[in-house]
Amino acid sequence: MDRRLAAIMAADIVGYSARMGQAEQETIQQLTQLTDYIQQQVSSAGGRLFARAGDGFLSEFPSPVQATRCAFNIQRQLSNSDIYGLEGLQLRIGLHLADVVQDGDDLLGDGVNIAARVEGVAEPGTVVLTQGMFDQVKRNAQLTYDDLGEHWLKNISEPMRLYKVKGEVGTHSWVSGQPQQKQQPAENDSNPPDPHSLAILPFTNFSNDPDQEFFADGFTEDLITELARFRDLFVVSRNASFAYKGQNMDLRAVGHALNVAYCLEGSVRKMGDKVRISAQLIETNSGKNVWAEKYNFNYGELFDVQDKLASDIVAQVFDTVERIRKKAILSKRPGNMEAYECLLRGMENHRLGCITREAETEALKWFDLAIQKDPSYGRAYAWKACALASMATWGDDPIWNEIEELGRKGLQLDENDADCHRIIGSLALYNMDLERAKYHYQRALELLPNHSYIVGRMGELYVYMGDGETALRYQKAAAELDPLLPAYCRELEIAAHYILGEYEEAANLLSHLTQASRRALVYGIAAQVHLNNPTILSKRLQELQEIDPEITISEFLSHEFYVEEIFVNKLKEDLTSAGLRA
Repeated sequence: MDRRLAAIMAADIVGYSARMGQAEQETIQQLTQLTDYIQQQVSSAGGRLFARAGDGFLSEFPSPVQATRCAFNIQRQLSNSDIYGLEGLQLRIGLHLADVVQDGDDLLGDGVNIAARVEGVAEPGTVVLTQGMFDQVKRNAQLTYDDLGEHWLKNISEPMRLYKVKGEVGTHSWVSGQPQQKQQPAENDSNPPDPHSLAILPFTNFSNDPDQEFFADGFTEDLITELARFRDLFVVSRNASFAYKGQNMDLRAVGHALNVAYCLEGSVRKMGDKVRISAQLIETNSGKNVWAEKYNFNYGELFDVQDKLASDIVAQVFDTVERIRKKAILSKRPGNMEAYECLLRGMENHRLGCITREAETEALKWFDLAIQKDPSYGRAYAWKACALASMATWGDDPIWNEIEELGRKGLQLDENDADCHRIIGSLALYNMDLERAKYHYQRALELLPNHSYIVGRMGELYVYMGDGETALRYQKAAAELDPLLPAYCRELEIAAHYILGEYEEAANLLSHLTQASRRALVYGIAAQVHLNNPTILSKRLQELQEIDPEITISEFLSHEFYVEEIFVNKLKEDLTSAGLRA
C-alpha cells in the first residue's frame, strides 16, 4: 500500500433521511443527478471521486487550491439548484490536507476521517477547511474566509482550527495567479527574455525562529522595490515572484515561466541583532551560478546592505553599474528599526487581510505600533490607510476622512514614497477626481517604474477616462511585469476592448480566463449583446448569476467611475438588452 499527501474533500447531503421519508423516488433521482454532477466537477478540477456511501461523497485532489476552488464552485452552483435539476438539495463540505494510504481505489487513514468530521460541523451550503488546508490555499485560491476558531471534533484527540469559505476575493495586489509550467525555450524562441530582466524569489528564512518568516519576506519585498527603481532593469513583480514561495523548482523553468534572464535566490538568518544574508544569481538559460555573496552585519545596517546587494546585482546583470541611472531621491528610512519591524509584521498580516478579517485587524495593530515607535515614518501611515480601506471589504463603513488624512500625513512626511502616492491616487479615483488620481499615479511610477500593480491601476484610470488604447498599453506592460496576474486583473483589458467597440476581442478574452470575475462577466455580457450568439450570452448570464444572484445594473454602475456619461449610458443600454435586472 502506497502513502501520499492528498487534499481530501468530504461532502454530505443535508437532511437526506428526512427527504427519503418524504419523497423517496424523487430523492433517489436527485442523488443520481448529484453524483454525476459532483463526479464531473471533481474530475474537471483534477480530482477523483474515490468513495460514495449513501448520501456521502469522498474525493481526493493533488492540489489543495483546486480542491478548495472545486468545493466552493459546487456550493455556489447548487445555490442556483434550479439550473441543475437539484432544487432544495444542500451539501456540507469539509476539506483536509493529510497523508493517506491507498488501498486499491480507496484511501484510508486519519486524514480521511478528519475531513469527514470537519464536514459534519459545517453549516448547510458551506465549505470548511482545517488549518493545514488553509495554510496551503490562503494565498492562491482567491477566496475569503471566516476564522471559526478551534473545534473539538468527534474522536479526534486535539482541537483543530477551522476556516469557513466566505466568498471571492476582491481586487487585491497581494493575490498571485497560478504558476504555469512551461517547456524549455527552443533555440529559435521568438520571445527571448530581456537580457536585463530579473526575478527575485522569496528569500528563505534560516532563523531558528519560524516567526521570523515575516522578516525574510519583508527583506525580499524591499529588495524588489529597490531594484524596481532602476528604469533600465526589468524586475518581475512581487506578486509573480511570491507565487513560487516554498516551491522547489528548477530555476530554468521559473525563468522561462516568468520570461527573465536571471533569477536571484537567497536566505536570511536573523539572530538577535545579528543578520546574515546569502544570495546567488542564476542565469536561467543555462542554470549557471554567475554570482554569489554573503553579508554579515548588525541589524541597524540593514538598509545599507540592501543598497549594497542591489548595486552588486545590477553590476552583474549589466557590464558596469554606471550604465544604470538610479534616482538619487529615495524614500526616507525609519529612524527606529523597531518601527520597521512592526511595519513588516503589519504588511505580512495585511497581505492576508483580503483573506480573513482577523489578519487585517492584526495588521492595523502593527501599523499603529510602528507609528507609535516612529511618528515620522511615512510608510507606516500609508499602509495603515490602505488597511483601513480594506476593512470595508468586511462590512465596515470606511472612515474616508481618516484614510485620506493618513495618506496626506504619509506623503507630508515622505514625498518620495510611492505607496503614499498610490494610495492617494486610489482615493482620488474613488472620489471621481481623475486628474488628481492621474498625478499621484504618475508620481508613483516615477519612483517605482517597474511596479506592476501601479502600472495596472494606470490602465484602470485610462479605462474610466475613455481612452481604451492607452489603457491596453498599460495593461500589457503590467502583464509583462507580472506574468502571473490573477484572472480578475484581466477584467480591465475586457473593459478597454468594450469601450473601444472591439466586442469580439472582449468576448474572446473572457472565454480564455480560467476564472472569470464578476466585473469581467458583466463587460463580457455587454460585448456579447453585439455578437448575435444567444447561446453564449445565456451561458455568461448563468455564470454571472452563480457568482452574484443579487446583481443589478444600477448597483454595478455605481462602482464604475467614467468621466463621460456616454460610456455609462452605453453600458446600461447593453446590459438592459442582455436581460440584466435594472
